[in-house]
Amino acid sequence: MKIVIPSYERYGTIQQKSIKVLLNAGYEPSDIYVFVANKDQYNKYREKIDKDISIIIAVKGLKEVREFIFNYFDEGEYLLCLDDDIEAVRELYKNEDNKSRLRPVENLKEIVNRGFDLCEKHSLKLWGLYPTPNNAFFMENQKEITFDYKFIIGNFFGCINCRDMNKLSVPDLDDYERSIRSYLLYGGSIRFNHIAPKTKFKKNTGGAQDDDRENRLSQSKEILMNTYPDLLYLRKRKTDTNPILKDKRKI
Repeated sequence: MKIVIPSYERYGTIQQKSIKVLLNAGYEPSDIYVFVANKDQYNKYREKIDKDISIIIAVKGLKEVREFIFNYFDEGEYLLCLDDDIEAVRELYKNEDNKSRLRPVENLKEIVNRGFDLCEKHSLKLWGLYPTPNNAFFMENQKEITFDYKFIIGNFFGCINCRDMNKLSVPDLDDYERSIRSYLLYGGSIRFNHIAPKTKFKKNTGGAQDDDRENRLSQSKEILMNTYPDLLYLRKRKTDTNPILKDKRKI
């Protein structure tokens, strides 16, 4: 298995976030591949992160770096993919007052291995975690593990590398398209609904939000709706619209 982290302008924090989470879980630095945009980024990251972590000069742009990564590794390779700002992976539990709460997992390696084992058992290629990281109430109302058409958030997921499943037509929201293509090709995905990654995505500097992300989001929503009109809809909110996966063919 290879651990994959695309990163941009977060050379000062990645070691204390995603990399620390992985090392604390027992992974070796040599298991980790960080993909950066250019030589300048390479030099900045090389000064800051563990010398045994591989740094690969890829390309700039979310869509572009994802495509680079899935082409870089062989078909069928086990890939654990995560963002560069993961602070923890947490699980649902009941406290002494029988209230649902979240705590850091103690067995991240076991969870990762189980994700790939379940993919093999059910002939699937994609597994992931619950997409709402701070809401134990929502999580407790979900089945512990599901295997059907679900959104697999892109900040922490595993896949058995399939370039067709990871083929992108959007500049952003790649996790929505990957979830849809996993369903179309294989009938669903594995999701651990009582486990979620913790991150402060919108508050962190660097990363995808540095490069006109709002415009890319708007473009991506339009492309997704035009490409997969039966498989998602846009739920209107006060300030925005939010893509929701839904198989309209079954309505």
